[in-house]
Amino acid sequence: MWEKDRTSSKQMNFQEKAALMFVFIMLMPNILLACTEDYSAAAIAASLLLPGACYLLWSMILRRPGAMILWALPMMILGAFQIVLIYLFGGSIIAVDMFTNLFTTNASEAGELLGSLWPSILFVCLLYIPLIAVGIVSLRRKTHYRPAFRRRSLYTAVGMLLGGILCSWLAAQRPDYGIRYQVFPANVIYNIKLTLDKWNRSLHYPETSRDFTFHAHKEQKSSQREIYVLVIGEASRADNWSLFGYERQTTPRLAKREGLVPFNNVLTQCNATHKSVPIILSPVSAKNFNDIYSEKSLITAFKEAGFRTLFISNQVPNRSLIDYFSEEAEERIDISPREGTLITDNRPDGDMLPFIREKIADTTLGNLLIVLHTYGSHYNYYHRYPREFALYQPDLVSSINRRNRTEVVNAYDNSVYYTDFVLDEIISTLEQSGDCTALFYISDHGEDLMDDRRHRFLHASPTPTYYQLHVACFGWFSPSYRETFPEKYKAAQENVAKPATTATAFHTITDMASLQSPYIVPTRSLVSDRYRQGPRMYLNDHDKAVAVTDAGLKKQDFEVFQQRGLLTE
Repeated sequence: MWEKDRTSSKQMNFQEKAALMFVFIMLMPNILLACTEDYSAAAIAASLLLPGACYLLWSMILRRPGAMILWALPMMILGAFQIVLIYLFGGSIIAVDMFTNLFTTNASEAGELLGSLWPSILFVCLLYIPLIAVGIVSLRRKTHYRPAFRRRSLYTAVGMLLGGILCSWLAAQRPDYGIRYQVFPANVIYNIKLTLDKWNRSLHYPETSRDFTFHAHKEQKSSQREIYVLVIGEASRADNWSLFGYERQTTPRLAKREGLVPFNNVLTQCNATHKSVPIILSPVSAKNFNDIYSEKSLITAFKEAGFRTLFISNQVPNRSLIDYFSEEAEERIDISPREGTLITDNRPDGDMLPFIREKIADTTLGNLLIVLHTYGSHYNYYHRYPREFALYQPDLVSSINRRNRTEVVNAYDNSVYYTDFVLDEIISTLEQSGDCTALFYISDHGEDLMDDRRHRFLHASPTPTYYQLHVACFGWFSPSYRETFPEKYKAAQENVAKPATTATAFHTITDMASLQSPYIVPTRSLVSDRYRQGPRMYLNDHDKAVAVTDAGLKKQDFEVFQQRGLLTE
């Protein structure tokens, strides 16, 4: 029997207050997204009414809400994740790339980031833990909903549902609207499905690419041993390299290097590592990204042309396409001491230098390709460099907020300063070998450092910014290489300011080595006098190629592009 309800008809009892508290707290991500996203009024109304109706109906299933509150724990976790990302990126839903990053980010890196996001984590704890406690108390209380309250709630929920459907229909008059794109948590659930589909395709990559061949061979040859080094940078934006005009001297060593050609107008085709690095390593681009599951990397092209191949990584294996590509090399070296796990000691990139020197000194290896996957300027920047490279102080970041931006930028600049040292050491080793050598450096994506009033931070957000797009990129050519292949060095110099993307990396490094293949396109090589860059594309969160100008850039981004004199066609 129901316990007698001692409250008046106008006064809500504990169970009824608990139900309304549940609906309000569960709608908090929607409320925040309504404030941060560029939604129409109808879309905002739909994003509040539709899930609000569902939460209210959910809470009315039983005669008291406690069990339903606790059963909603998975949705609370998604809500907490969404709120933390709003704090981090200043907006945007939980994207497919965000979920993929959960699978591919190592535990140490995640710990570094979470330690700096404590204000948002504290907020979600204060939001959801009391709700869980209320759910437990609700189960212990013997009171129930009053019939009149339950009846009114059901009528209200139905009205909200109908209003939400109407608003959704009005919002759909804009072609970019869809419930699965703009209504939380429907959009997140849809993105989870896409993430699982992508992950399954990655797992089957060895089978789908098994019979692929580049039919690669080498035509032009040097009388000397040839060594080519591809260095993949991490989160290194061009704006903080003095090589590209930054006022701080963050790359003084590279600036003095003879034979170095800085490419100052290169944009990434994706702001997430698990997609941007495969684009660098393979012949695919944003336009045909799905072909990546049936094609191999430039490592195989060099092997077919008779090169010995080596992949050295300062990243923990993470079961992504990058791992499959690295396994194409005859030898892979992981400098992390904890191989086969998602935990690493996050060693400085300079720890790769002894291995590089050893392989270059070993003349029995013949022509050689070395691919380096660095840690670069990945957050936490403070841990990316030895203390003797802490040129700019203070550089210790306790939390991520606008008040700490000076420390954030100092630490980031110190990481670039250390990258300058590491790259200069590699170049010195190549130069001292006396062989015909060349190096190509390109970062996978850039980074936000709370640069404007949006206060955006990091990368991999569903919509990029100028700072995430414009990446550091350069080529270095040894005296022997410049003498043997003068036309390639001259072409590189002529292409320094031409618009390019990370999709040119594959064609550039293979063309540097004079490889020939149906998959190597000279018009996409920065060392070719035939180089032509068409409209620059960006690979969005749903793996669709869009023009850079349609990638979600804001007014502030276009203003910086204009200030830098860079085209965004």
